[in-house]
Amino acid sequence: MTLLPAILLAASLTAAPAPMRTAGGPAARSGGAETAAAGARFAVVCLDADMLACSPCGASLLEFNRAVPPEILEERVVGVLSFREDAAVPDPRKARLARTRWTGYCRANGIRFRAAVDETHALDRLSERGMTILLFDAGAGILRRWTAPFEPGVLEDIIRFLTDEKQL
Repeated sequence: MTLLPAILLAASLTAAPAPMRTAGGPAARSGGAETAAAGARFAVVCLDADMLACSPCGASLLEFNRAVPPEILEERVVGVLSFREDAAVPDPRKARLARTRWTGYCRANGIRFRAAVDETHALDRLSERGMTILLFDAGAGILRRWTAPFEPGVLEDIIRFLTDEKQL
C-alpha cells in the first residue's frame, strides 16, 4: 500500500466541512472546532470497529483519549474505522453499523475526536491488530507509527509531537 490513500483519507477527514459521513466526537457534532488541517501536524488513529465491543481491546484507545489533552484531540486527531466485510458480498449495513458503534462508544466513554468509516478498506491493514496511530506532518507525510498496546513513553511522545511544532 502506498502512502497516497492514507494521505488522501486523512486530508478528507481534516478538511472543514466535508460531505463525508463522520461519526462521534464533539467536533463532529458541533462543527465549530478547528480541524487538524489548521495545523501542520496531526494524528490519524486507525481502529477496528469490532474492537469497540471488547473491553480489554479498547483499553489502549481509552488510555490515549485520557492522556491526550481535549483541545489536541478535537483539533489534531482524526480516526479511521475499518470493519470486516465479505469481499464476495459487500454489505452497506456494515459501514452503518461501524458508524453507530463508534457514536455509542464515544458517548459512553467520552471519546473526544471524530472518525470516519473507511468504506474502501484502504487502511484495513493498519487496524488488523486493533489500533494504530500515525503521526503526520503536512509537509513530510507519515513521520511515526505505533501499534497498540503502547510502550511506556509513547503517549507522551505523541502529545509532545502534536503540541511542539519544532519536535522531530
